[in-house]
Amino acid sequence: MSKDKQNLDTQSSPLFDSSNIKAQAQIDQNSIYQRNLHALSYRDPLLFYNLLGVETNSKYEVFMGNDSANFNIIDTQTNTPLYTSDPLQENLAALKQYEIYRYYPYLYFYGLGNGILYSMMLGSEILKRIVIIEPELEIIYIVLNLIDFSEEIFNNRVIILHSSMCNAQMINSLFDMDKFSKIYSKVYDLLMPNSYYEKYSEEIIRINKDFIASIEHNVVSVGNDTRDAIIGIKHHIENMKYSLYSPTLLELHSKLKGRDTAIIIATGPSLYKQLDTLKEIAPYATLFCIDASFPILYKHGIKPDVVFSLERVKESARFYTDTPKESQKDVIFALTSIVHEDTIHAITDGIRQFSFRPFGYTTLFNFAEYGYLGIGMSAANMAYELVVHSQFKRCIIIGQDLAFGEDGTSHSKGAVYGENEIKPKENKIFVEKYGGGGVVETTEVWRLFLNFYEKDIANTPYKIEIINATEGGARIKGTKEMPFSEAVKLIPRVKKKQIKLKEPSKATSEKNLKRAIEICKEWIDYGEEQQERVEKVFLELIEFLKEIEELNRNNELEKFNFDTMKKLIDDIDDIKDIFNSRVFHDYFTDALQSYIFHQELDIAQLLVKPINNEDEKKGKELEWLYCHRYWLFSLAGGIDTVVTVVRKALEYLSGEKYESKKDREKAKENKNEGEG
Repeated sequence: MSKDKQNLDTQSSPLFDSSNIKAQAQIDQNSIYQRNLHALSYRDPLLFYNLLGVETNSKYEVFMGNDSANFNIIDTQTNTPLYTSDPLQENLAALKQYEIYRYYPYLYFYGLGNGILYSMMLGSEILKRIVIIEPELEIIYIVLNLIDFSEEIFNNRVIILHSSMCNAQMINSLFDMDKFSKIYSKVYDLLMPNSYYEKYSEEIIRINKDFIASIEHNVVSVGNDTRDAIIGIKHHIENMKYSLYSPTLLELHSKLKGRDTAIIIATGPSLYKQLDTLKEIAPYATLFCIDASFPILYKHGIKPDVVFSLERVKESARFYTDTPKESQKDVIFALTSIVHEDTIHAITDGIRQFSFRPFGYTTLFNFAEYGYLGIGMSAANMAYELVVHSQFKRCIIIGQDLAFGEDGTSHSKGAVYGENEIKPKENKIFVEKYGGGGVVETTEVWRLFLNFYEKDIANTPYKIEIINATEGGARIKGTKEMPFSEAVKLIPRVKKKQIKLKEPSKATSEKNLKRAIEICKEWIDYGEEQQERVEKVFLELIEFLKEIEELNRNNELEKFNFDTMKKLIDDIDDIKDIFNSRVFHDYFTDALQSYIFHQELDIAQLLVKPINNEDEKKGKELEWLYCHRYWLFSLAGGIDTVVTVVRKALEYLSGEKYESKKDREKAKENKNEGEG
């Protein structure tokens, strides 16, 4: 059963059931704590290790009531109880208060209390995750000794966060755990069920701001224009005649492993002042240069080791056509498979190396040796990913302003498209400036790049020294800020080796190309089958809604056919299951998500709406059907667009038109009709 269908059904009992309190008195207390710790060791190792060193009875004491579900926790420093009256009755009152949230699959709370409230809530099948932020480590220790949350912790159904570790990156990761948490982000609310926690108001405000910023980042990063994704699919398929014959990402990675320092060179206004120092250190550091910086480096006699191109636009070709052929000699050009073909042809020397971005449609081809880089949205994000995968000891960032310069410029002196390529907007956006102590003006896109940078840095899986030596622009949290002249002193003066890459054998490349062509054919067949199914349900829905409107106009709603409505709900629910399946995701979600996602956000607002009787249930179901008119229309149209693009790209790749399963069936029908 899909989440939508589940939220449309009337519950036979309250969503939050007080009978769900576990019989803790029958379980050995030490075993409860050990089970909880064991689950945390998998899901939150940092909290696990912090709990191992917690000082007990230093600030809080437990006072047991008449049963295991009725205990209070006393703040001994202020002699303040967490519950001012009977704890169980207060929790039951809170449970009743939160009945309005009974259709919310994701709930966020500040304050663990004695944990009983959350134990009661877990009786709901609709509730998929509770996130609880607790400022006191000792309270977490107490609750995990008394309530067994081990299964829920292990399954990520209960997430307990110590507030001291609750930063923007950690909060952002909550919305990356599954697609549904993002869909329900529009109904987010940070709840505080216990008045004891009011004294932490400043921290609550900070955390709430981080939640809102994270939700905004996730919504904006999805985008609202499907054209980029469609162009990406087209380029990815057509470019396989180049990418599958190029050195793999694994090959490049193997040649970078063991190196000391990488310098990522972006094209912000501050770059120009760093060029003399960069030229001096170039023989000793591995230079990772984004494509827009390449012509600037050439003019100053600096040759990078790897140049990154991520964009699908043809304008990127100018970064190479505006530099002579000799500038490209011995350089690795790390391209994503979705770049414009003009960019590929503009590189006339050096080595073109392709990698796949981590999109569903790139992973379905299963060429893991070419993936995956470019989860962020800029070439600099891509460069940092390769730094981390290659396990450099140190990464120095320059030219990464992600903000306008003091003189209003957007790019470095000497940039191909000029120093003022991007103009300041009327609606100003500001972020913390490099070095702190103020703010600098940025753009929505640059702030998105900044968020990806900070997220990648926070998720770096090993210890690496990350130095932001930009000396201007925006502060990148997680980096050490240092003048470039000081940062280069840390680089060992050992001359680097030239990077030389091997291409795969011709037989391997041809085998892979043949496999890619077959996958494209499967893609077309699957897409046409699902499109036909969606269109059928869409037409049935339109007909049903017309009948409803006609009955309403004629005051004949007593003739309303509830069986037809139920069948339509089931049919749409089946399509939702397909839509949420892994195979559909890989084929279509990247192209469809920009407009389907925003519709899902609105549908989620309807789904969490509480219902109290059969009439409200039927009204909610009918409203849900109306919401899916455009959803189904968009889905069918999106599938059709993708299939059409795959057809054309496949014809370009293989040199012949593909007769799909649907084409063959139609031809057979026409033949039979002709013979009849």
